[in-house]
Amino acid sequence: MLLAAIAALMFVIQTLCLKKLPELRSNQALFGLITTYSALIAVGLLLWQIFVGSITISTGTWTIGSLYGVTFTLTMFFYTRAMNTGPLSYSSFYFSVSLMVPVVASMTLWREAAGPLKIIGLVLFLLSFYFIQIFGGRQEQHVQQQKRWMTYCLLAFLFNGLIPVLAKTHQSMLDGSEATELMIVGFSAAFICSFLCWIGTGGIRNRIRLTPSTRVAWSTFILIGGIGLSTGVGNALMVYLANRLPGAYLYPFVNGSMIVLLTLVSTFVFKEKLTKGGALGILVGILAIIAVNL
Repeated sequence: MLLAAIAALMFVIQTLCLKKLPELRSNQALFGLITTYSALIAVGLLLWQIFVGSITISTGTWTIGSLYGVTFTLTMFFYTRAMNTGPLSYSSFYFSVSLMVPVVASMTLWREAAGPLKIIGLVLFLLSFYFIQIFGGRQEQHVQQQKRWMTYCLLAFLFNGLIPVLAKTHQSMLDGSEATELMIVGFSAAFICSFLCWIGTGGIRNRIRLTPSTRVAWSTFILIGGIGLSTGVGNALMVYLANRLPGAYLYPFVNGSMIVLLTLVSTFVFKEKLTKGGALGILVGILAIIAVNL
């Protein structure tokens, strides 16, 4: 489980780097960010694969990798928007518990064991959503902003849940081979997808000229590098482990660790206050993770 623990840590670092970046108010800027770190990840993985051995890319890898890239772009777009619109603790919770999607897929599509505790765990997940959204909602937040934040959270939940499903589908089809190649194709597709979105939102028409007041700080470049490294390593480990550990164990462990660590960070570092309902919802979510993992 050491590799799974490292993957969880990488996703925590990814989230913190995204949170520490200057807020990207326009869709154009956000797609530009995704374009940048997707390119860094794709190039890094390509150089690594060239260094360790030859590259073999089958038709299945091209197909699923392309879907992976589009899904990743949408995931990161909505997740970043959620963090910029609402609290980190709740946003990261919705993002993390997207493990429900691959767990259900593992139990239904791949016929992995689904005992009573796993069913109870999934019910507890739904209950935790209720506590966070009804009793844990921030009353001071404007209704429109609350609706927009919730929409971002749910879309991030959906697309992030599809990423491991695609990875497990690929690894099941190819008996655990071409994991790195899937990441190379996936992040190359994410680069192309986000770059096209950047163009579509005015990226070429509205190029920003760097003046002394608009120059990007070195800390921003470091954060972007941190996002690229943590995202690339985290996703590569998840793909590698997808066909080596049961989904009902892997995803709860990784995402549950993320929930605990990010909740602690948001409370003690970013000084976010959890309501009683929100804290109860996160506690129920952690219990759900334990139930699913037993």
